[in-house]
This record gives sequence, C-alpha cells and structure tokens, in this order.
Amino acid sequence: MKIGMIQIQVRDNLNENLKQAKALAKKCLEKRADILIFPEIWNCPYTNDRIRQSALYYDKCAELMRSISQTGQCLVIAGTLAHEVNQKIYNECLIYDHGEWIASYQKTHLFEIHTNHKDYQEKDVFTPGNSLCTFPTSWGKMGILICYDIRFPETARILAQEGAQILFCPAAFNKQATQTHWTPLFQTRAMENQVFMVGVNPARYQFENFESYGHSIITDPFGKILCQMDEKESVAVVDIDLSRIQQIRDRMPFWKIRRTDLYKSKEN
Repeated sequence: MKIGMIQIQVRDNLNENLKQAKALAKKCLEKRADILIFPEIWNCPYTNDRIRQSALYYDKCAELMRSISQTGQCLVIAGTLAHEVNQKIYNECLIYDHGEWIASYQKTHLFEIHTNHKDYQEKDVFTPGNSLCTFPTSWGKMGILICYDIRFPETARILAQEGAQILFCPAAFNKQATQTHWTPLFQTRAMENQVFMVGVNPARYQFENFESYGHSIITDPFGKILCQMDEKESVAVVDIDLSRIQQIRDRMPFWKIRRTDLYKSKEN
C-alpha cells in the first residue's frame, strides 16, 4: 500500500488552493499512491474569519476531492473543510474511495489555548462533532483523528480497539507545537496502540498570528518514523506493509496483557 502525503502551502486565495491541491495530488498519483491525505483546512488560512468564509465553498472543495478520488481510482482522505449545517460550522473530514463517498468525521476535540499573550478557542467558529469514525477499505479498517484529537489518548485507543490499522490525522499544528509535540505524539499513539499513524500538516505559511510548519509524518506500529517531511510544500509517497502490525503485536502483546478490569475511571 502506498500512502501519498500532500503537504500544501495554503494561500489566501481559494482558486489557487484548489489548483495546487489538484497539482500535488497528480504528483502523488504519478508515483502510484493508493491513498492520498490532505491537511486540515487546506483551502484557506487558519483564522476564524477565513474559516467562516470558506464554509461558503464547501461543495466546490468537496467536489474536487471526489473528482481526484475518481480520476485517480484511489482512496482520498480529504483533509478537512468547514461545513455549515443548520447554522453550525463543523470541521469535517470526508473520505472518498474511487469517487464514492464512504465516510465523514467531524472533529470532536476543539483546540483552545490561554497564555499571557494569546487566548484562542476553536469553539468560537466550530461546533464539535459527537461521534468517532472508522471506515472499511480494501486493505482493512482505518480510522480518523483531526489535529487536536491526537492529544486525547482515549480517542486513538477506541479506534484501535474497533480494528483500525491506520489512523489518519489531517492537522494544522502551529510552528511551536510542531517543533515540540508533533513527532512524539505520533510516535506515542503508534506505540501504545500498535498501529500506523499518518499525520499531514500544511507546509510552512504565516497568516496573521498563525504559522504552520509542515513536517508531515508516518510512524509504524513500533513508533519508528518511516517518513518525515520538512517544512516546504511537497508530496511524499511511502510504501507500508500492514503485516508489520501483527509482527509487533506478537513480539510485544500489549493487547493480551491489558488489565481492563482495572481501567475504570473514578470520574464517573
């Protein structure tokens, strides 16, 4: 299986983003990628006003993702788009297989930060989703996280328990978080769940107070980094072997040793 990571540099122009997304997808398909994954909010800069505006073009962007999947006869993890439903905006990932919609997931954990210099909350623009998402493919079951979701270990664990072999994570980590937390989070989620992790961030760009930093990544079930990009706009196509999952689980049988009789939270 070949996974194509599309690390687009987001512009403040919808048509330029659409054109570039199509061109980068073509590069991946020329390298015979079976699966394409885009980053979170790839169609506009990551600021609340631009996100609200982008919801007006949801259908146009979704159609591009569908057409890429159909033309390339591939699976497309379409990053995320702002989707307005009943006057609420969701941060939504669409999944297409050979041009057919097969699943969607709305981000459940919304980012917020409070420092001496900055207060920001995604809930000022987004409404959180209320369900997790796995989906079937010809290779087996897969799962979706979106950006901030990766900081909540319960989410990845539940998807792995449901049989997901690869967890795809479209993201828009800022530069500081990418430099400090991005890589160890992907290695940890891979190791503790013994699954492949795929995270795609936008290439480095700065708009107002937001700066992305690229470094899209694939880690194997042992936490080994199979590929990590730099901050520049580009694509990477990586061949992975799903049999690696069972090899690792046989070597270190975490799932057999788990003490589920003890894992009851006192919060409830």
